[in-house]
Amino acid sequence: MSQDAGPLWGGRFSKPPAPEAEALGRSLEVDERLAFQDVQAGIAHVAALRDAGLVTAEEQDRLCAALVEVREAILRETYPFDPHDEDIHSAIERSVTDLLGDLGAKLHAGRSRNDLVATDMRLYLLAVASTITADLRALARALVARAQEYATDPMPGSTHARAAQPVTVGHHLCAHAWPLSRDLDRFADWRDRAAVSPLGAGALATSTLGLDAAATAERLGFDRPFENSLDAVSDRDVLQEYIAVSSICATHLSRLAADVARWTDPALGWAELDEAFSTGSSMMPQKRNPDTAELSRAKAARIAGDFLTLSAVLQGLPLGYQRDLQEDKEPVFDAVDTLPSVLQALTGAVSTLRIDVAAMRAACGDPELYATDVAEAMVRAGVPFREGHRRTGALLKRLDVQGRTLRDLTAEEWAAEGVPDGASMLDPDRSIAARPGPGGPSPASVLAQCDALTSLLGA
Repeated sequence: MSQDAGPLWGGRFSKPPAPEAEALGRSLEVDERLAFQDVQAGIAHVAALRDAGLVTAEEQDRLCAALVEVREAILRETYPFDPHDEDIHSAIERSVTDLLGDLGAKLHAGRSRNDLVATDMRLYLLAVASTITADLRALARALVARAQEYATDPMPGSTHARAAQPVTVGHHLCAHAWPLSRDLDRFADWRDRAAVSPLGAGALATSTLGLDAAATAERLGFDRPFENSLDAVSDRDVLQEYIAVSSICATHLSRLAADVARWTDPALGWAELDEAFSTGSSMMPQKRNPDTAELSRAKAARIAGDFLTLSAVLQGLPLGYQRDLQEDKEPVFDAVDTLPSVLQALTGAVSTLRIDVAAMRAACGDPELYATDVAEAMVRAGVPFREGHRRTGALLKRLDVQGRTLRDLTAEEWAAEGVPDGASMLDPDRSIAARPGPGGPSPASVLAQCDALTSLLGA
């Protein structure tokens, strides 16, 4: 290790940090996962130092080789961290200095951990987001594939968790796929705002060394450099927005999971989870529990909590780097780790779900599912909708008192209600086919939605 094993900022101080203070400030266990990005940023910064005439081409090569050597040791988990390393940034800089001496000590010229950590986090999230969106597309495609498979099969659609009107299974599954397509849009929009390089902002006011922040941004693959150095090191809205988008996505996943849990409830019997996505009970041998669905449903709360945590840290902070911002990483990393696990598990569960179309069709035998069809038949006969709604409701109330349903009405009774073909309306296929408009539940509309979704997901 270096002769000076104290902190990188120790020149102004006459005593080392108290062990308690050092322990509180140490974040290495959290930010070690940024090693790859930290070296990536370091290599770009060394190129800026060379362009500014602060290191030679030969020194650049030696600095970059040392950075790569340290990175590979960390990634192989063979790197001996020093007890005084506060974070991954100080650990890497210290190691390069150990390897190269005074040349290594040039590495940090013109940069601060303030702009470095902001850069590392953006690089990390931009890389992670590409895998998240791949997982998101995979789930949406699984839903579309199942929707195509069941485009003609009726099931009761519901409002207020009560049966409402017939739809198709494919229509219901597409209704879960469309929000995921919007989540993809949100991640793409986030990426446009995230692709800004903070490197070169320094501690808050850039530097006097003539470093080219635009060239550094280009080397790192960012779209553009920072527009205000103080903003670049102060704000974490890019992290906040990433968690917010993840939270919205997780909410959509929780709704899908809730439907999977409901459909596979033996009391309903509309579907069955594959054993690979179910668990048993430690006490009750008969149980097949929908744990994948239940855990996926609950994870939305966890990611929403990550957003709340980060928002609480950020609110009220004055401009400039504050050590509070060290607490930005744990909620971000938790959201990063949680969302793909849910996406991947639900993709498997949806792809292998066994849907009982006969049970769903049987559930469409409830005649009250067709009450709206009856009211709209009156509208087609010239009755104002509110009057048709009232007359249909009154009819259902009268039948309920009599212990009868719409299926018990005679042809004469239907005619008296002004709906001579009422009996033929109590059929799920006819009800669904009568709704051929775009976005509706008819088979043709569902297949059109599948085509549109496939096009979106392939973009």
